[in-house]
Amino acid sequence: MNLIKVMLFTVLGSSMFIASSAANASEAMLKRFFIEVNTLQADFTQQIVDESGMTLENKNGVFSLSRPGKFRWSYANEDPEYPIGQQIVSNGELITFYEPDLETANQRSMLNALEQVPTLLLVQSGESLEEHFNVTDFGLTDGLTWVELKPKDENAGYQGLMIGFAKEQLNSIVLTDGLGNETRLVLSNVVSNSELDSSLFEFTPGDGVDVIRQ
Repeated sequence: MNLIKVMLFTVLGSSMFIASSAANASEAMLKRFFIEVNTLQADFTQQIVDESGMTLENKNGVFSLSRPGKFRWSYANEDPEYPIGQQIVSNGELITFYEPDLETANQRSMLNALEQVPTLLLVQSGESLEEHFNVTDFGLTDGLTWVELKPKDENAGYQGLMIGFAKEQLNSIVLTDGLGNETRLVLSNVVSNSELDSSLFEFTPGDGVDVIRQ
């Protein structure tokens, strides 16, 4: 084998090893996230874009989680008439979707909710990950290390979930719904494993709020 062929095989072999290592690192980061992160709090921005790339919605707020099963998506206030914006709260047993402008709070059980609310995956232990999803490593793209999760349930109502890590820290979540619209969440000021007040994960309805149990 001449020198050029040896160099070519060496370059190709190295490239394949690097790509494989990056892909393996993606899944390893996801597994470490489930094992090592017990609590997390971060600011987030949320953008919804349609299939053509047109922006439909921009929001921001604070995301908090505490394993097992507790979380809060606290959206910033967009209407000066109301002290807080939309809230999505789980105490580990119930999920509450609170719309302050409508004065309604819809509650549902956490049981079997993963198919309808895929971001619940983040607050689970990770043990049932492969039971619900086909996992594909995407490696490094645009500075982030990505893992794709495709639901095994054909009636899940969404196409897939992409999770991106920056330097092993959870950074981005992209959810593609059944119509091809994308919800893009980007986290910043991420703090892991700090003590969080338990009241964050409880919903107490105010006067006049109509609570609907589904």
